[in-house]
Amino acid sequence: MKKNSDRSKLLNELFNISKIGMEASEIILPRTQGKELREQIRKQDEGYINRMEKARALMKAEGAQPTGVRNGFQRMLRNAIRMNTFLQHDPQHIAELMVRGTGMGIVKIKEAMNHTPDCDVKTRKYAEDCLRADELNVDRLKRFL
Repeated sequence: MKKNSDRSKLLNELFNISKIGMEASEIILPRTQGKELREQIRKQDEGYINRMEKARALMKAEGAQPTGVRNGFQRMLRNAIRMNTFLQHDPQHIAELMVRGTGMGIVKIKEAMNHTPDCDVKTRKYAEDCLRADELNVDRLKRFL
């Protein structure tokens, strides 16, 4: 029983982390200058969308649904990004924002993994794959700093 509970909890967190990453990248993308940086952020966005769909499908297979991100948090995220990009949209600043946001996602994934120790191997591997993808995204973004 605990294993299923941990599985749903971890999948829900992965869904929410990916949703936040997707929303942030979609807000920041139109404000991004530079073809290569735009392409990197677009690829990250696609990755977040794919992760959300996979987490949702895995939860649905067990009769569960993601709880989603609170609307208040989503508004706060949108406003923070708009404020941070209002006057400054040079590629270095945008890359820095993306590195910080992706770094927060890495921390959240690790926390979720640590708080779901009884999770099944398949779901834990999926979380590790998400973690590695975000670490790779940070490495790719560093060249724009």
